[in-house]
Amino acid sequence: MTLEFQNELGDIRSVTTLPRDKTVSVKPLLTGDMAPFFSLAGAPNDWRASVFGQKLPKAATSILDLINVRPLVVSFYCPCWGRYARPYLESLVRLNQALLAVDAELVVFSNESPSILARQIGELDFRVAYDAESTVARRFGVYSEDHPVWERISGISEDAFTPALYVIGQDRRIAYHVLDENFDRSLDAESVVSAVYRLNQVHYEVY
Repeated sequence: MTLEFQNELGDIRSVTTLPRDKTVSVKPLLTGDMAPFFSLAGAPNDWRASVFGQKLPKAATSILDLINVRPLVVSFYCPCWGRYARPYLESLVRLNQALLAVDAELVVFSNESPSILARQIGELDFRVAYDAESTVARRFGVYSEDHPVWERISGISEDAFTPALYVIGQDRRIAYHVLDENFDRSLDAESVVSAVYRLNQVHYEVY
């Protein structure tokens, strides 16, 4: 597109602008895909997420550290999901209790800081990490500015992640996934626990 500007002397200058390149369309990761790298840093109840290319504190805990010990369950949560938000969070609380019984860890990424979430909903007994720039959500393919959730679902803000959950084993492969792109499903805790149980039999010694 060519634009013409006229200055105070009457001179006209033409400027050609290039169309803005859209971000490459990101598709959600699925079962069998390799989980992306991420790290968590901070004090308990105030975890921050980061990815490759960002400076990491010495005390950072990475996905590699987590999956080396036990199966990892990763999910995403947005307070901006409206009426969907609270029931989903409550399902994560119930799921976490079931995961503790099969020796798995739950990590939830949010676009709200844990300290603010704690004031809104109280303390949670699993890791909630602040994905400030949506970097982890982008890596998992559950957030993109060019495919915002609000274009499909009314009452959702433009910064929302797609509800998703991933079970990840020691090889960093996704062993099980859930996507709720239409905001019309509930978490099936039994299926998640079954996926964790299978990973425990293959990769981990459970006493």
